[in-house]
Amino acid sequence: MKKEDQRQQVALLRHQIISPVLMESGRDQMSYFRRAALMQFDVPGRGLKTIRATTMKGWLNAYKKNGYPALLPKVRKDVGKFRKLDAETLTGIKVLREEHLDLSVVKFYERALLEQKLGHPPMCLETLRRYLKSQNLYVRRTRKARKRFEMGRFGELWTGDFMHGPRVLEQAGGKKKRKAILLAIIDDHSRLIVGAEFGFFENTKLIEQVFKDAILSHGIPDRLYVDNGPSFSSEYLRKSCAHLGIGLVHSKPYDSPSRGKIERWFKTVRESFIAPWGEEKMEGLDLKTLNEIFRQWLRDGYHHRNHSGIDARPIDRFQESITKYPTRRIDEETLDEFFMVRDERIVNNDSTISFQAIIYEVPPAYIGKRVEIRYVQERPSELYLYENGIRIQKLHVVDAKANGQLYSPKPRDSEVALHQANDPSFDRMVDGGKSL
Repeated sequence: MKKEDQRQQVALLRHQIISPVLMESGRDQMSYFRRAALMQFDVPGRGLKTIRATTMKGWLNAYKKNGYPALLPKVRKDVGKFRKLDAETLTGIKVLREEHLDLSVVKFYERALLEQKLGHPPMCLETLRRYLKSQNLYVRRTRKARKRFEMGRFGELWTGDFMHGPRVLEQAGGKKKRKAILLAIIDDHSRLIVGAEFGFFENTKLIEQVFKDAILSHGIPDRLYVDNGPSFSSEYLRKSCAHLGIGLVHSKPYDSPSRGKIERWFKTVRESFIAPWGEEKMEGLDLKTLNEIFRQWLRDGYHHRNHSGIDARPIDRFQESITKYPTRRIDEETLDEFFMVRDERIVNNDSTISFQAIIYEVPPAYIGKRVEIRYVQERPSELYLYENGIRIQKLHVVDAKANGQLYSPKPRDSEVALHQANDPSFDRMVDGGKSL
């Protein structure tokens, strides 16, 4: 891993640790940090480590004062220590354990050993125990009674999740069908659906589209609560939330009751939106049409009906809250900047780079150098060149015809003279109608 990438990973880990208590009181923060100090964290470049409560509190204060850059560790010359447990091995163990929480640690060790998930050479049983304890995956806990809770204002907590919906046509007029997947984000206080869209994949592209629309329409939330799915756990989402000052909190594995409000709303979607249409009838719709009728139901139906959980209409509670507690706002251009995907390319000798089979022109000063490019997932053809985190310019597609006209060689004087010498029309010069 490159030094800069490692610094980014450390900063994201620090943000992940402090996220749950960004908006809590000082006493609650220290209580949380003392509990976290008893755990071990997989620190990039250093392996499993414990962290002091005062250190975590210092990260929180620095983040509130100077934002995400304050979480980046200082550059040192001695970084990159060897780790016995690499990140890929630890991730594989964690995923496998989440699938087999019913097994004892000894039985799980035997299974992980059989599936060659413990590295080369395999880690010992005691090391596995320590890692599972640090990830709260050591034993399966008995379910505890949950107390009803609700945030005090709009924007304090948004909860997002995916729901598998009906099969629809991939495109209008086509025959191929695919299951539509709904991504929705609900505000805990008002029960307002701040963003929702049907797509075909549980990926970061759908998350970006829905989350950005929600932020532009309703402001920046304090926290986003999601599960541990690959898209929600992606570095891309973590980094976007870190730059926006949003606490990204993940629920424990298999703990869907903790996301009860969004799960209950999905039931409403099935009963009040899908059931009246019928899944068989919806199979004749394409994805665009499905989203259009869904948005109409959401706007004219759900948001304007009384919600039994709050004994009010979601739209009314939302408007009442933002009157008292305005939300943080951001313009679309700045928001796009925080959600950009990053990539790297080496500039060719002809001052170009290739991206998704398209050739782009790059300033000649970067020939032979590795450059950073960024783009918004919704518009992958709009590439921007960055240097040291600063946008340099927008990159344009190579226009071969224009370049051909610009650089086409002009005939030299000697070539013109030779052409004239071989052309009979130049053998005679007319002066007053007579040949000379």
